[in-house]
Amino acid sequence: MKLTWLAPAVLFAASAVQAAEVSSTITFTNDYRFRGVSQTSGDPALQGSIDVGFDNGIYAGIWGSNVNFGDSDNANLEIDYYIGHAGDLTEELSYAATLYYFQYHGYTDGTDIDFTEIDLQGFYKDFAILYAYTDNYVNSDEDYHYVAADYSTAITEQINLDLHAGYTFGDAYNDAEYSDYSVGLSGSAAGLDLSVAYLTNDVKGTKTDDLDDNTVVFAVSRSF
Repeated sequence: MKLTWLAPAVLFAASAVQAAEVSSTITFTNDYRFRGVSQTSGDPALQGSIDVGFDNGIYAGIWGSNVNFGDSDNANLEIDYYIGHAGDLTEELSYAATLYYFQYHGYTDGTDIDFTEIDLQGFYKDFAILYAYTDNYVNSDEDYHYVAADYSTAITEQINLDLHAGYTFGDAYNDAEYSDYSVGLSGSAAGLDLSVAYLTNDVKGTKTDDLDDNTVVFAVSRSF
């Protein structure tokens, strides 16, 4: 059965009587990378989000970025909608489950690559794991899976060391399954969140080298 995007109005109604916290973030990055692959053909991206969270652990938001998948595609904007629930299982173990709807704008030929995805995350101390799944990747009627592990720890009072490993597989990728890795540093200064990371992967057969080159990615964010 296909995953469908149903805004759970019942959850929002139940949350309406609880205190809500609204936040927003704006980010500049020299290359928008998603699971190891550039979404801007190696060019910079300006991104922004608005999020709302409730005391009962329910959250929702909208996130956007410019995109560029190469000369053969004319999509220019990605907008993601999401809703989820997060909570604590113990003092050190927590979880988050999020339903995403990925929407792409700018196609002039009627192309539709929008799709829905479910993400399941677990957190323990400095570690995080992720499993993402859709049965209709980029509106192809094919399944897609992504698993990842992340580790982030403070190495000084201002700087964190960030490590990541991920693996993409499923019918949507046939024999082109691949791994992606990164090592980076992150921290805050003057009200800004800063990060820099070296990304590498073993992607095969992408349309241009700009989509999968090993690269250094930096990002500057401000939250409100």
